[in-house]
Amino acid sequence: MIAASMAMFIVVVDSTMMNVAVPTIVKDLDTNVSAVQGVIAMYSLVMASLMLVGGKLGALRGVKRMFILGVLIYGTGTVLAALSWNITSLAVGWSLLEGVGAALVLPLAYALLVTSYSPKEQAIGFGILGGVAASAAAIGPILGGVLTTYASWRWGFAGEVLIALALLPFAAYVVEKKTSREGMTLDWGGAALSVTGLFSLVLGLILAGRYGWWAARRPFVLGGTQLDLAGLSPTIYLVGFGLAVLVGFIHWQRRREARGLTPLLQTRVMRNGTFVTGITAYLLQAMVVTGLLFVVPLFLQSAVGFSAFQSGLALLPFSLVTFAVSLGTASWSGRFSAKLLIQIGIGLMVVGVLLLYGVADLNVTIPKMIMPFAVLGIGMGLLIAHLVNLVMSSVDSVDSPEASGANNTFNQLGTALGTAVVGSLLMAFFYANLVTGVAVGSKIEVTGAERDQIVVAIEDAQEVLTETERQQLLATLSPEEALRLDELARQSIEAAMDDTLLFVVGLLGVMGLLTTFLPGKERIAAPAQRVADL
Repeated sequence: MIAASMAMFIVVVDSTMMNVAVPTIVKDLDTNVSAVQGVIAMYSLVMASLMLVGGKLGALRGVKRMFILGVLIYGTGTVLAALSWNITSLAVGWSLLEGVGAALVLPLAYALLVTSYSPKEQAIGFGILGGVAASAAAIGPILGGVLTTYASWRWGFAGEVLIALALLPFAAYVVEKKTSREGMTLDWGGAALSVTGLFSLVLGLILAGRYGWWAARRPFVLGGTQLDLAGLSPTIYLVGFGLAVLVGFIHWQRRREARGLTPLLQTRVMRNGTFVTGITAYLLQAMVVTGLLFVVPLFLQSAVGFSAFQSGLALLPFSLVTFAVSLGTASWSGRFSAKLLIQIGIGLMVVGVLLLYGVADLNVTIPKMIMPFAVLGIGMGLLIAHLVNLVMSSVDSVDSPEASGANNTFNQLGTALGTAVVGSLLMAFFYANLVTGVAVGSKIEVTGAERDQIVVAIEDAQEVLTETERQQLLATLSPEEALRLDELARQSIEAAMDDTLLFVVGLLGVMGLLTTFLPGKERIAAPAQRVADL
């Protein structure tokens, strides 16, 4: 349990810790913001695209062995990232090696619990892991802000190395069940199809915020050459191609099974209605949490004026309460319906977001956010403790490594969607409100297309203009114009934050409707009994 929790912590915290250090990394490595953001995106791409393969390798070569190998690969990557001397070395260490290591560690951390504990103990273990994951996601910005402000971003990677080394002795205590792997081989064709499809799908989602979901918001330039995409966003082509390849992957798996060969993913896992419903809900949960952890610090730092450390403190109640509730309520599944607990958790998260909606203005303080984030944490703790347990207990233990790989793949898709959809909505609402407000105040008629063009121009200027250049532009305004623009900006960002939070409430509503298809308490006893029998 300790080994799995420590591994989960370093992998998840790494996903959020370095976002606040981007400007410092740019300066230290003499590069640009786009390059560093590309390295961060590539880490998610590598991890998401290899998740199914990582889960299957646990089934083929042993969960314990592959878990330890993943930790060693991840640790090697963090060493290289901590010592990186240019953007290329950072990409190899962070994006490539850490991405490969995380693709083994994340799915197999859950599989370790299935192979090592009884069904009742698994429920507690899943609750602990879920709490660790949610807490690490919230702690990441705090840790990154403190290290960047008072030391160096490199110490973040160095700390992960120490944790990785510390967990290895605990991994020696893992007891792995012996299963026959005779005749089982890695499905290389399925691996190629899954990696290609997932890579294309996640890349398309990442690019959506910048280039649009359908019509192209700006030209797509690759290697200095502008590509003609018929006025469409590259997201359409990448997502469409990724989905087509994944459909081919499913057919390939069926063909392998029909011929008596080992598939990368057993199709019986994806025919399990409870499992598919559960991982889809897990995707939405990741989308909500990632989106909130992106937009709240952005709003607090860019609009309210918080430092990275203050933003992290504001999120601390969410992190602490989530961990405490997920741990404290993990054993409740034996007394209450997991479905009921999940739905109560979603309801409390809705209440928490609405409370946040009520206080999210430019005068917000950390004390005002304690209650909203505490309620959110209670809901998240209930949800994460019982959703993963319900999902993983719905499949036989022999399929747990592959099922965990599929579960974490959907989680990574939700993470990508959270940033692409929720993250981009805040800025899209803000710029649209600002441009509309200026046009109305100046009595200028602006069409929707013209407004979109102005928004893109502002976004591009925001990326290239220095602070000095921005101040020089503002100095050309009269005091009355500057005051009016400042007030309009305040109104625009507050309205944008409100609209974004209401969108998150809508996502939670969809998630709540989806959970109505989950089985009640009396219908999930059979899979757990099969696990016990095995």
